[in-house]
Amino acid sequence: MTCSKLTVVLFIILQLSSCLSFTLVSINVSPLSSSHTSTAIDAIEAASVESLTTNNEEEGSRISASLAAHLDNEWMPQEVHSKMGEVCKQAYIQCREKGDHDISSIMLKIAEDLEERWDDFDADAFVNAYDIGNYVADYLTQRVGLESLACSNEIVDPDE
Repeated sequence: MTCSKLTVVLFIILQLSSCLSFTLVSINVSPLSSSHTSTAIDAIEAASVESLTTNNEEEGSRISASLAAHLDNEWMPQEVHSKMGEVCKQAYIQCREKGDHDISSIMLKIAEDLEERWDDFDADAFVNAYDIGNYVADYLTQRVGLESLACSNEIVDPDE
C-alpha cells in the first residue's frame, strides 16, 4: 500500500470512529519484509481514565452531576436526568472496580445499562442511551486531558 493510500485509509477510519474514544499515539509504518508491499501499522491506543482519582464514588458523582446539568441546560430541568446520571455513576464505578479503565468500554457499559432500564426513562427522556454514553465519553476524555472528539456540544463542569 502506498503512503497516499495509507493516509486516505487512516483518514476514513478516523472519520468513521469520530465518536469513539481513541488517541492516535504513533504511526510506525514499515515493510513486513523486502519482498512484501504491505505494511505493519501500530497506530491506535485506547483512551484510559487510569490517571483519574481512585475515588470512584467521587468521580461517578461528578459524572452524574455533569450529565444532569448538561441535559437540564439542553432541554429543561427534569428528575429523569438525575436518575439517568445515577445509572451512569453506578456503571462507571462497576467498570473501575473490575479494573476497566478504557473510556470506550465505560461508554458502552453505560449505554447498555441505560438501555436495560430504558422503560424507566423513556416517557420523559429527550435523548437515548447512546447519546448519554457519548456525553460521558466526551466528559471523561476532557477530564483526562485528551483532545475531545466533540460528540457533545458542551461538557458541564459539575464544580462550577
